[in-house]
This record gives sequence, structure tokens and C-alpha cells, in this order.
Amino acid sequence: MSDLVIPPGRDFASRRVPAGKRRPVRFGLATRVLLLNSVFVIAAAMLVYLPAITAKRDSWLRNRLSAAYTAALVLDAAPHAMIPPELEQQLLASVGARLIVLNKHGTKQILAAAELPESVNEVYDFRNPPFLPLPDATGTLTAPPGRVITILGDAPGGGESIAVTLDEAPLAREIRAFSLRLLAVTFFMSLTVAILATLAIHFMVLRPVRRLTDNLKDFAANPESTSRRGTPPPAGGHEIAHAEAELAIMQDSLARELNEKKHLAALGLAVAKINHDMRNMLTSAQLLSDRLANLDDPLAQRLAPKLVATLDRAIRFCQATLAYGQAVDDPPNPAPFPLRGLVEEVVEMVRPGEQCEIAFVTLIAEDFEVVADREQMFRVLMNLVRNSAEALDNMAGAQGSLKQIAVSARRAGKNAIIEVEDTGPGVPQAAREKLFTPFNSGRSGGSGLGLVIALDLVRGHGGDIELLTGPDSREGWTLFRITLPQPADLSQ
Repeated sequence: MSDLVIPPGRDFASRRVPAGKRRPVRFGLATRVLLLNSVFVIAAAMLVYLPAITAKRDSWLRNRLSAAYTAALVLDAAPHAMIPPELEQQLLASVGARLIVLNKHGTKQILAAAELPESVNEVYDFRNPPFLPLPDATGTLTAPPGRVITILGDAPGGGESIAVTLDEAPLAREIRAFSLRLLAVTFFMSLTVAILATLAIHFMVLRPVRRLTDNLKDFAANPESTSRRGTPPPAGGHEIAHAEAELAIMQDSLARELNEKKHLAALGLAVAKINHDMRNMLTSAQLLSDRLANLDDPLAQRLAPKLVATLDRAIRFCQATLAYGQAVDDPPNPAPFPLRGLVEEVVEMVRPGEQCEIAFVTLIAEDFEVVADREQMFRVLMNLVRNSAEALDNMAGAQGSLKQIAVSARRAGKNAIIEVEDTGPGVPQAAREKLFTPFNSGRSGGSGLGLVIALDLVRGHGGDIELLTGPDSREGWTLFRITLPQPADLSQ
């Protein structure tokens, strides 16, 4: 029963972290998603903001250039010195300029002038605008006070160009006020989009993930709980719903497996205790059987050796169980022995009496030998023949129907083939899938361990057991075939 005991240090309970020692989550996914959404939306808004202030600056400068163009038409059309200084200053004030210069026919003419600047900090030529005016816009936004700029554009009346010199401070104030309004709107939009996106992600992703995480925590705290059984997984067509459904199936399967392991471990302890007391009782029975061998009754003398051998086997098995604390079979000790004698011994142990209705047929030659562990093969054949006998005893049929168990053997290459066939009702199709599964007996009162033990013992020899169906076995009958590898010199 080594496969029935959970190794120490490998169970879930010994590895899970106590609830009081778990590190609390202080910066959860919801907070992270909200911050990331805000950062991403603000970054996207900046891609709109920078071109917006560039367009705003360009529009402001072109408006000033258009106003200067109109003023230049008035000033250029008037005779020289015929415009009063007050009108000239009004025209400059409407443009917001210090100086208007017209370049016509290769000659630069000052149309209007107020306070002349000592120097010009920047010149913007709209006749050949730059491909990327963004640096100019950011430069205006961060410009220090007192800067003077000049705008160049096409001149009216066939002139080459018109230049307008003005202070940059009004432009900077306009750009900064526009930036504040745009940033306020952008911030509000960013916050709204971030909150809505976070809510959508929370309901569509975070909440299912949190539910999945809580389910994992609950399962880790008590993996053997049966409270989750029968609870349908959450419905949905998304990936997390599929993960939850698969997790529910896995948890249910694992909980059942752990409960079975727990029950099997308890069963192993109970078997060890039973074996301890059974060994003492079998020892006493062995002493009584020794006394039976000394009687003069011929029947007692014939049955006493078989009884002693059977008790010896039971005592050795109990001692092995107690020695290891679990039902571990010793490695096989192969040796050649006549198979027919072993089969006859099995039949005599299984036959309920002289009035038995079952016919036992041994189709094995006297000199047929196999190389195997005789004691283990006795247990294998005992399980198979006893199962067949019990199936025939429980078979409902017409009186006088054939009840027969046949044991045959032959060579097949390097293998010895042993077959146990009965005329019973057969194995139901539903029971075939779990035929060699522990505790899955096909009949009432069975332990479901006989075939499992037989399979383990045969595989310990490097062989196999199979239930034949189809053309190799007659319909309604049961045929088990044992395949045992044999040494090369014996198989020839």
C-alpha cells in the first residue's frame, strides 16, 4: 500500500502559508490600473496639446501679420508725411507692433515706427515656414520677459516682403492662457476616461481575477473541503471564465483524490493493526494444525500439510506488512517449478467441497515449467480462480447449465502464456474500464483488490494481465491472460 500513503512534507497543509502571516496587498491591481490609465491618457493628451499650442501660436502670428498687411496698404497708399502721427500710432497699436517695414523693389521702407528695439531675438518667416514648428511653440511658452520678435510675410502691392517687429509678451500670455484652458479640459477628460476604463477593467478583468485568487486561497487553506462540489463554475465566454471552469474541475478532482488518499492512509493503518492481531491468531492456528498432522485419520493427514502451508503463507504476509508498515510485496524470487502442481493446489484451495457444481479443468502438461516466484504466482492464480468461482456461484441460470473454470498454459516465443477462463456471465462493459482500479469491485461484497494485487505481482515479474474480448474469447465467458517473460534457455 505504498501508493496509498501521502509522503510526509508533501501535503498541502504543511506547505501553505498561515493566513496571519500573508503579506497584505497595499498596491493592488485596481490602483495600478487606474494610475496606468491616467498616465496613458495624459500621454495621449500631450500628443494633442503640443500641436494645439503650435496651431494657436501660428494663428496668432498670422493674425498680426494680416493686421500689418492692412495697415501697410493704408500707409503705403498715403502721400509721404500726409498721415498724422496719431493715426500712425493707432495703426501700430491695432497691430500690436513696434515697427512695420515694407520691402518693395529692393528698397526697405519704414511705414510706421514706435519705440525701436535694440535687437530682435527671433525672426519667423512665413514665406518659408519650418517643417516642424513645435520647438518654436515651446520656446514661446517658456520665453523670458522682454523678448522681441519679427514676423516676415508676403507684401501687398507687388512688394517683396513685409516685416512686423513686436513684443513677444502678448503672444506668450495668450499661449499660456490657452495652455491652462486646454490642460484643464485634458485633465478632466483624462480623469473621466481613466475612471471609466478602470471600472470596465475592474468588472471585466479584475473582479474575475480576484474571484479566481480568492478561490485559490480558499482551496489552499482547505484543499480537502467538499463544500465546492456541485457548485457550477461562473458562466462566460472569455478566457478567465474558462480558467475558472478548469480550476473548478481540477479542485473537485484533487479534493476527491486527497480524500481518497486520506481514507487509504487510514485504511493502511487499520490493516497494520489487524495484521498484528491476525498474526497472533494464525500462529495459534498453526500450532493446532501441527497437532492435526499427528492424527491417524487419513483425511486429516492429507489436509494437514495444505493447511500448514496456507497458514505459513498468511503469517509471512502479515509479518511483511508489519515490517514495512504498508503492504509492499517483496521482489520476486524466480525459480523453475512445475505449473500444473501449483494450479492443482490452487484448485484444491478454492474448491468448496466434493459436491461442488463447478468443473475445474487443468489443461497443462505435467512437465510444463515456468520460471517465476512460486508463492507470488500462487497468489495471482488464487485471485483469478477465486473470482471465477464466485462469479459462477452467483450466476443466475437454468439448472444444469455449464459451470466450468479452465486453466491452460503454453509457450509463445520468449513468454509463457497462462489463461484462466470461466463460463460465467462475463464482465460488464461498465466494469471493464476500472477493472484494475483499487476498491472498484464488480460484485456485491467484493473488496476490489484481487485483480489489482494480481496485476502488481505479475508486473513485478515483467509481465502483464489482460482481459480478452472479441475473437480470442467466447461471448459471455471471461478469459484472463497472463504473459510471463521466460529465460531464453527455457523458452527454446
